[in-house]
Amino acid sequence: MQKPYPATAADRIRQTLEDQIVNAELPPGLALDEALLAQRCGVSRTPVRDALLQLSAQGFVHIKPRVGIFVAALEPGELANMFETLAYLEGLCAGLASQRITKAARRDLLAAHRDAEPDRASARPGGYAAANLAFHDVLYRASGNDYLVQQIMAIRKRTHPYRLRHFDQPGRLACSWREHSSVLDAVLDGDERAASQAATRHIVEGGQQFREFAERFPQGLYASVGSMRSSEQAAPAATTLAWLYGPRTAVRHTNPVN
Repeated sequence: MQKPYPATAADRIRQTLEDQIVNAELPPGLALDEALLAQRCGVSRTPVRDALLQLSAQGFVHIKPRVGIFVAALEPGELANMFETLAYLEGLCAGLASQRITKAARRDLLAAHRDAEPDRASARPGGYAAANLAFHDVLYRASGNDYLVQQIMAIRKRTHPYRLRHFDQPGRLACSWREHSSVLDAVLDGDERAASQAATRHIVEGGQQFREFAERFPQGLYASVGSMRSSEQAAPAATTLAWLYGPRTAVRHTNPVN
């Protein structure tokens, strides 16, 4: 789903920071420097502050008075609750899609699933993440419920930095694709119950595997991050916003994966 181009400086900064947070270019726990952001963007601190306030309201950053501003880091309990909620929302979405999917969407879903096969996807631009997003986009549109999709995407954005680490694990992409096959078969068969159960199980099992993976890092998956300044040399993409005021095509959008 294409987002409208942000109109104001604060909106552009907010959109850029949101995209970088979702993609873990600005990882959970990272301390943000308001003055440095303003300098990088060539603006006063006012639009930067407005952007950070918006991100705080959305849960992407935490503003701690007299301490600092930090990219929000989710606690294990919060992540568990989000995965649980996402599982049932995805199940509802797939169930609706099984009853509402059009002939054109059926073709699109089959094509998207074929393109997301891990070996095939790895040879395409964007890899599995892009192919996976395409599959889910078709499924979401087939549900015919835009409000439901908005709720799903909100949770996916918040959890995406953590799922990125999970998808680095051997075999997870193939497992995800096989789980998609079960969802696909049930949706195309028009079996609402089976589609809902398959989509819910897909998220539940992925969440369980993620928890087992995260337990290997008792200090947290992003425990070593510091501040924008200290992490700058190691990860320049995390703080480079020079393209923010470039052509409209330079504005990037996130590709949450599952």
